[in-house]
Amino acid sequence: MDSPRPVAVTNQFDDELLIRIDNSLCEHPSDNTCRPALPPLPTRGSKFEPLEVPFRAPEVRNLPTTALALFEAFVPLDLVEKWVLWTNREPFSRSQAPLPHSRRLRWTPITPDEVYIWLAILIYLGLHRERRIQDHWKTSRLGIQRPTHPIVKFMTFDRFTQILRNLRLCDPDNLISTDFDYVNDWSSHIQQISLHLYNPGSMIAIDECMIRYTGRSKQTTRVPSKPVPVGYKVWASAQRGYFLSWIWHLPKQAMGSAAEPIRRKKPGNNDQIYLNPTQSVVPALIKLLPEQPYHVFLDNLFSSPNLFVALRRRGVGATGTARTNSGIDKELVQWKADDSKGKLQWPWGKLQAYPTPDNLINQIAWKDNALVLMLSTVHTGNEIEERIRKRPANVSKPQQRAIKEEFKDKHTKKLKLPIVTVEYNDEMGSVDVGDQLRGYMGYDHITRRGGWKAIAYGFLLDTALINTFILQQRGNPQWQTFDSQIRWRSYLIDQLIQHHATNGTSRQRYRAGAETLPMSEHIHKQRGKCSRCVACQGFRLGQVRSQSQQQRPPLGALDDDSKWDVTGPGGNPVMRLPPAPILKRAFLKGPALRVDPFLSRITGKMEGLHAYETFGFDLAPPPSLVLHLKTWNGLVFHTLAPSNTY
Repeated sequence: MDSPRPVAVTNQFDDELLIRIDNSLCEHPSDNTCRPALPPLPTRGSKFEPLEVPFRAPEVRNLPTTALALFEAFVPLDLVEKWVLWTNREPFSRSQAPLPHSRRLRWTPITPDEVYIWLAILIYLGLHRERRIQDHWKTSRLGIQRPTHPIVKFMTFDRFTQILRNLRLCDPDNLISTDFDYVNDWSSHIQQISLHLYNPGSMIAIDECMIRYTGRSKQTTRVPSKPVPVGYKVWASAQRGYFLSWIWHLPKQAMGSAAEPIRRKKPGNNDQIYLNPTQSVVPALIKLLPEQPYHVFLDNLFSSPNLFVALRRRGVGATGTARTNSGIDKELVQWKADDSKGKLQWPWGKLQAYPTPDNLINQIAWKDNALVLMLSTVHTGNEIEERIRKRPANVSKPQQRAIKEEFKDKHTKKLKLPIVTVEYNDEMGSVDVGDQLRGYMGYDHITRRGGWKAIAYGFLLDTALINTFILQQRGNPQWQTFDSQIRWRSYLIDQLIQHHATNGTSRQRYRAGAETLPMSEHIHKQRGKCSRCVACQGFRLGQVRSQSQQQRPPLGALDDDSKWDVTGPGGNPVMRLPPAPILKRAFLKGPALRVDPFLSRITGKMEGLHAYETFGFDLAPPPSLVLHLKTWNGLVFHTLAPSNTY
C-alpha cells in the first residue's frame, strides 16, 4: 500500500509510537492487515548487545472455593443482572407489531437464574453436537429412535431460541458503531479477571485468531490460510493456550485497530519510530498486561527491525521469524534466494548471525529443512540445546538436501539446536493452542440476526471456559482437578443447573423431587381423581410431558352385574358376555379395531377406546356380531357392521 505523502497517527495505547502505511504492503484490498515492506540493510554493526530478560514462570493466584464460583467470576452475577435488565426493558429490536401467532406474544421476562441455565445449555450444545439446534429437544417415539438429551427438562426449545435471539449484552440506548461494541463490557471483564487470577510468565506470544462468521458484516475478513477462513479477526496475546489480552481487528479502519489522531507533537524529535497498522497491535497488547519484563514471540507478519527496536526501548525482548522484505541484512536476503533455488551449499545446522547497525538486534540465518531467517533482541544464536527431532516426511526439494544427509536412514535423531529456534517453536504456538481448545467443543451452529453473537458465544464464552480449565489444571483448587475439557465442561453444566434450576422459571413442570426413584418404591395413594404420579410427574428421561391440559375423565366404578348385549343381524340376542372383560392385544385392521380375544377382567384404563369409535369383536361362535349404540360405564359405542367390515 503506497501513499504519495506519508501520513502518521498515534498508537492509542502508546502515544510515542507513530503509525504509517507507506512502509508496508497490504495483503487484501478490503483489509488493512499489512506486512513490512522495507529495503535490505546495506550495513551491519560490530557486536550484538543482547537484552537481559529474566525468566519468570507463570503463577496461578488463589482461586475461588468452588468450580462454579470460578466460572461465575468470568460471568459475574452483577453483569448478568445488567443483561437481564437491558433485555427485559427492551427485548425486541423491531418496533412493528408482531404477527398473530408470533413467539414474541409468548415472551415473559427473564431472570438471572434463567440466564445461567441458558448458558449451561449453550455449553451442553458444544459437547453434544447435533446437526440442528432443535434436534436436542426431539425425543424417541414409536418407530423413531433418537438420543434423549436431559436439557429438555430445564428449558423448552422455544424459550431457548427466545433468549438466544433477544438477550442483550449491552445497553440498548448505547450508540453502536461496530459488532464488537455489543460485547465490549463482557470482553473487558474477562481480560481483567484473567489477569487477576493469573500472573503471566516472561514468555508470551502474539498472533491472530479467527471467529467463524459467514454472514454480512463490515468487520469480517478473510484469511485463506487459517482453519477458519472467514469471520472476525482478533489480535491476541497468550501463554501456553491461556488468553491474556486481545484487540478486535477493524479491517475498514485504514490505520488499524490501535490508531488515533496525533494529540501532541514533539518538536526536534527526529528519533521517532514508525510502525505499520498491523505491527502497532503488538505494543498495544503488551500495554494491556501487567507492567513487568516480557519476551514476546512473533511470526513474520509482524517482524521488522523497527518493531523490535520499539519493543526493546520499552524493556520488552522479542524473537521472531522474518521475511526478506522486512528490512534485514542484504546478505541474508541473498542467502535465502540462493537456498530457494538449491544453490546454497550449507550443511544442516549451520548458523550465521549479524547485528543491525545499532547493535540492538541480532539477524540470524540457520539451515534446517530450509534456510530460516530470524530476528532477536535476546539471543545471540550461540546457545545450544539437545532435542530429539523427527525426520521430515518429504525431503525431495533441492533445499532439503542438507537435512536428508543429516538423518540418512534414521527416523529420529538427537540433534543440537539453537535455543533461539527451540524457544520459538515452544512458545509461538500459544495462541494456536488456545484456538484449538476453543474449536474442539464450542458452540458450532449458524449464527443469525447479529454477528456479535458469534463473538460472544463463539469466542468470549469459550475463552472463559478455556481459561478456567487451565486455571484449575495449573493452580491449586479446593476441588478435584479435571484433566479433560469434556469432564470440566460437563461438571460446570451440572453445577450451573443444580445451583440455578430451583430458582429458574423456564420449565418448572420438569422438576421432580425423586426422578431417580424406581417405580416399585413409589407410595401409591388414593387422590380421588385420575392423575399422574406426583413423585415423577412424567419427568423421567425420554417421557416428555404433554402440553395438553385436557385429561380423559376417570372410569366409573365397575358393577359385577353389568352385561353387554350382543345381538345378531335380526336383532335377536345371540350371546351374553361375561362381566367386565379386558381387551388384550388390540390392533388396527382396515376401518375397524379388531380385538383378540376376551381373556380376563378389566384391571386398568382402557387405552385407545374413545367415544363413538368403531370396533369389532372376533368371537366364535357366532362369527358376525353387531353392537347397538349403548352406554357402558361412561363409554359410548357406535353400531358395528358385520365382521366382514374388517
